[in-house]
Order: sequence, then structure tokens, then C-alpha cells
Amino acid sequence: MVGKTISHYKILEKLGEGATGTVYKAQDTKRDRLVALKLLPIHMKLSQSDKLKLKQDATNAALLTHPYICAFYSLKTEENDYFIVMEFVDGTSLKQSMPIMNNQVAINFAIAICSAFQEAHNNGILHRNVRCDSIMVTSKRRLKVLGFGLANLKEILKLDKTTGTAEDAAYMSPEQIQGTALDPRSDIFSLGVLFYHMLSEKLPFRGEHEAAMFHSVQNEAPIPIRQYRPDLSPGFVSIIERALEKLPADRYQSVDEMLAELRHLKRASFSMSKVFSRPSGDTKRPVTKPFIRFQGKTAGMPLRTMIPLLLGILVLILVAIIVMRTLVSP
Repeated sequence: MVGKTISHYKILEKLGEGATGTVYKAQDTKRDRLVALKLLPIHMKLSQSDKLKLKQDATNAALLTHPYICAFYSLKTEENDYFIVMEFVDGTSLKQSMPIMNNQVAINFAIAICSAFQEAHNNGILHRNVRCDSIMVTSKRRLKVLGFGLANLKEILKLDKTTGTAEDAAYMSPEQIQGTALDPRSDIFSLGVLFYHMLSEKLPFRGEHEAAMFHSVQNEAPIPIRQYRPDLSPGFVSIIERALEKLPADRYQSVDEMLAELRHLKRASFSMSKVFSRPSGDTKRPVTKPFIRFQGKTAGMPLRTMIPLLLGILVLILVAIIVMRTLVSP
């Protein structure tokens, strides 16, 4: 495909490949910009219902405008090929940056990701396919979440939940595995897995293959993250643990709640870092200058040096007074 032109998009290089399609970097010759093209593995005639689902997903995704969401431009067809045109993000996946060892950076990343999900959920859009590979880190260390608006793609491509890997299974909420109706709390569970994975480079559940991982997600408690990151603050641990609750009613009921706690954690962490921070270079505290200063050579003189001088001056004044009284006395 590299070197070919689809519509007015010239394919420059292959960026990645997955079950839902192959992504290429391309040049939009009409608008003179770089874009990402995702060619969908659709080589058969879609039903009218599937076409409507794709069109609705594309319409919803195009409405999302947020600094931490990868922009969705359009869904196009060229002969029998279906492809998605998206913003090109110059960077690497979050997975390539893991584990995030700096707590402040991790909190900032979590806040950015949750704010992206807040925007999507407020517009009635679930992600349903959160992965560390669906988060991009740009060269300027900004985050971009990919994949919003493609929730029905797996269903259209006839990809059920048994076609993924053990890692894919670890990100799925219990209700998603069971095939029941989903709401934003399912994405919140996946975010809990994402933050755990981001911080430790480990998954919270055990399973060497997909079926074993499904069982662990539904029936086993997550491995305590402190086992891998004993340095994490209790607040961050609590946020992750609440997001990973089996029952949706026990999790955060909205990303707004989760985001509020993360921002509170950031403020608290910042305050503590100010208390315990030390100045760089010379760590000696500067000598405090006295409130009262004298002009000339005594300006800015330390108090411990001035006290003897002041006492000496006072003694001289007293001696002068005594001498004066002696001279004038009859």
C-alpha cells in the first residue's frame, strides 16, 4: 500500500495493524496535511443496518473536539474499501513509555485521560476498547486518546470477545465479558486497568490465555498494586482499587467523580512536594538581615554583629552623661 493513493490520500508508511484494521500515515493532498488512515478489513457488502451503525459512529466521533482526543475527520469508501481518516499523532504509544515511575507525571497522565473520557461520556460516547496502545504520547509529552466513536466496529466486523489476547481480556469489565448492557462505568473499570498497567507494567489479573483471564477478571481480586509499586500514595492506590470493583455500583458512578479525586490528589501531592523540597545548589539558608538598618558601613550588618556595637555606643553615651554632670555640678 505504501506509495499508493486512495482518493486524495497518498500512503506514506505503515503505522500499525490490528484486528479492526491497518493504520497508515498519509498525505492529504487536498488540504496539505498529514493524516492517519485506518483501512477497515471490510471486503463484503455491508447490511443496511451495519452501514447505519458505521455512519452514526462516525458522526458521533466527528463531534468530539478535545485537546486529549485524537480528532476523527471522516469515514470514507473508495470502491469496496472502507477507511477512516483521523488526526495524525506524531509520537509513541503509552505502552512504549511504561512503567511511568514519576508519580506526578502519572497523576497528570491520568487526569488528561479522564478528561478525554469525560468529554466523550458527556456526549453519550463509550470507548469500550480501552488499551495502553490506544493512548498516544506526543513528542511534547501530551496525550491523545484514540478509538472514540468506533464502539460498533468489532460487532460489524464479526469480531466477538473471544478473538483477542489475554491482555485484551484483562481490560474488559466483568459486564462486558458477560455481554450485558454497558454504561460509562464499564469504561471506568478499563481505566482502572489502564492506570494499574501504566504504573507497574503489570496487569491486575492473572491468566496466561484469554479464557483464564476472563475467569480472573470476573472472580478474583486484583493483585495489590503496592506489590509492584510500594511508593504509590494511598490516594492513588484507592482510586485504582475503586475503579476495579467487580460490581458497577461499587465503582465511581461517573468519570467526573474519578477526575475530581485525581485533581484533589494532584493538589495534595503538590503541597507535600513543596513542604519537602530543598533548594538546589548551595543548601545553606541566607543570613536573615535585621529589620532596622543603619546607613554607611553598618547597612545590612547581621544582628549578632550589631548588638555589641550598640552596647558600646550606649556605654559611651552613659559615660558622657556622667562626665557632663560632674563638670557642671557645683
